[in-house]
Amino acid sequence: MLVRKSVRSVIEQEIHALLMESEDASESLSADDELFELGLNSLMLAQLLIQLEAELGVDPFSEQVSITDIRSVSDLVNAYEQAIEARSQGEG
Repeated sequence: MLVRKSVRSVIEQEIHALLMESEDASESLSADDELFELGLNSLMLAQLLIQLEAELGVDPFSEQVSITDIRSVSDLVNAYEQAIEARSQGEG
């Protein structure tokens, strides 16, 4: 099972990869960074979620969380951690 740090690192890595493609790359991310302030538009967010589902093996937006509740990096990390936890407990 992925631990908090690795979930966060996967998410940060994927955000950096997307931002580098658009030349809006930031040096570092903090948990409080708002996704739209980082430069993620709706298309980039969709690409990010596809990549995260492939990397982490879960889709937290199928049942557990609404995408409209996700504003920051920490919101995204928490959503994926909850989905991973639910899957490990046989709930998802």
